[in-house]
Amino acid sequence: MLYEIDTVFCSRCQRYVSVFDAENEEFLTKEIICTDCGKILMVVRSSFQSRNDTKFLLKSLEKHILRENIKTGKNFKLRELFSKSGAL
Repeated sequence: MLYEIDTVFCSRCQRYVSVFDAENEEFLTKEIICTDCGKILMVVRSSFQSRNDTKFLLKSLEKHILRENIKTGKNFKLRELFSKSGAL
């Protein structure tokens, strides 16, 4: 069963934000991503994919999510800094 997600609490933004989903072809997953800061909030993967994908490595997916969140976190902090200084 699939559920439609409207808002999710983002630990980086510290509030409920709207989300969008993106396909990640490298890991055959769907990622639920914060629209404000870009943090990956949830990874959706069907049990069928998990059973039948022999190349799937959970540790590489976790490393990918961490790397993406660090990258978007830095961009978010820079945008926040520029908006406070009035540069944008």
